[in-house]
Amino acid sequence: MTHKPLKIIILFSVTLYLILFLISCSKKKSDPAPKEAILVETAMVKQGDIYGEIKFTGSIEAQTEVKVFPKITAKIEAMKLDVGHTVKKGDLLALLESEDLKAQVAQAEAALQTVQAKWAQMEAGARSEEIAQAEDLVAKAKANLKDVEINYERLKSLFNRGVITKREFDSAELAYTVAKADLNSAQERLKMILEGATQEDRLALQAQVRQAKAALDLAKIHLSYTRITSPIDGTISQRFSDPGNMAIPTQPLFAIVQMDSVKVTIYFPENQLRFIIPNTEAKIMVMTYPERVFRGTIDKVSPTLDPTTRMFSAEIKVGNKDHLLRPGMFATVMLSVDPHLNTMLIPKVAVFYTEEYQENQNPNPEGVRHSYYIFVVRDGRAFQRKVLLGHESGGMVEVREGLEKGEEVVVRGQHQLKDGDQIIVAKREGGGL
Repeated sequence: MTHKPLKIIILFSVTLYLILFLISCSKKKSDPAPKEAILVETAMVKQGDIYGEIKFTGSIEAQTEVKVFPKITAKIEAMKLDVGHTVKKGDLLALLESEDLKAQVAQAEAALQTVQAKWAQMEAGARSEEIAQAEDLVAKAKANLKDVEINYERLKSLFNRGVITKREFDSAELAYTVAKADLNSAQERLKMILEGATQEDRLALQAQVRQAKAALDLAKIHLSYTRITSPIDGTISQRFSDPGNMAIPTQPLFAIVQMDSVKVTIYFPENQLRFIIPNTEAKIMVMTYPERVFRGTIDKVSPTLDPTTRMFSAEIKVGNKDHLLRPGMFATVMLSVDPHLNTMLIPKVAVFYTEEYQENQNPNPEGVRHSYYIFVVRDGRAFQRKVLLGHESGGMVEVREGLEKGEEVVVRGQHQLKDGDQIIVAKREGGGL
């Protein structure tokens, strides 16, 4: 009986100890250990100039591209150059068969020589032999007329007396008329030879000479068409036919491009028209040379808007002396516009954002808006602050509202921070602690 109270006391003591132990453990769990300071990197707010950037995409195009067509239909005799060859204006590209055209040139030359000989003869005048022959003909015609006239007078007397018939008299009269005509013709010929060609004859022969020269020039031009030459300085980008094929004026033989400068055509809406100004500098990047930035300028801006696409267009001209940029390459064009001067700038990496939903809208992409924040350093702690951003360029971003000149912002480690956390600055922009 004496052991029963002792057991009760022991049981009560154990129960009380367990209760106190549980209360102690619960208290330890409700009182967490102080949070350690977080290592961060920071940068000072700067003041400077920044430009807005507008990005476009397009393709590299040759500044000039020419397709070379034959001017006549003829078989291709030889192709002198091929794709990739650099050419100068006038370089021979191909030869067409030319035998028929060479024969036409020879024929035209002979015709010109003939009329030129006639002109030379007219200019030199009549030779003495021609004059002597003409004078002899006149003398013979006079003698013949005298004989015929005597016979005519005799037969006329006989006819009047009724001795001969009218038929016999008519025959004598006809001979007399012919003899007078022969003498007149011989005298006219002698006169023409002595006086030279008339003005009308000279003009007519001059016209024949000009016509023969024109025919020869035309034949030579047609012959020149058998030599296909480059119309520009450039590089052959395409060849469309082979020797033995028929060249036809409607089908090109070559395509030649000029690549000392190239262009990129961009398209933009009307609200950007105020920024697209001729001679404005542009940066061009291509995937082939990811580390290189090519410089160009806005060359031409379309004066009208395309009613179908509701877009304007502009050409960016880019120097390309080393021919690194090739037609067909995909290009990104960056324009720096709308300068903001003496404004606050911080590294872009300092900024993070949260998604917020506009009031009275369901949570869908159309209702989402971004609010931008940074952490500002003060008294060894980082404080979250909402900011309004402006232009962004070259890894820097403009802060329009939410910061003051001379403040310090966190650029590394901010994603581990909460508002008011203690921090240790491991590195400040520019090096050092």
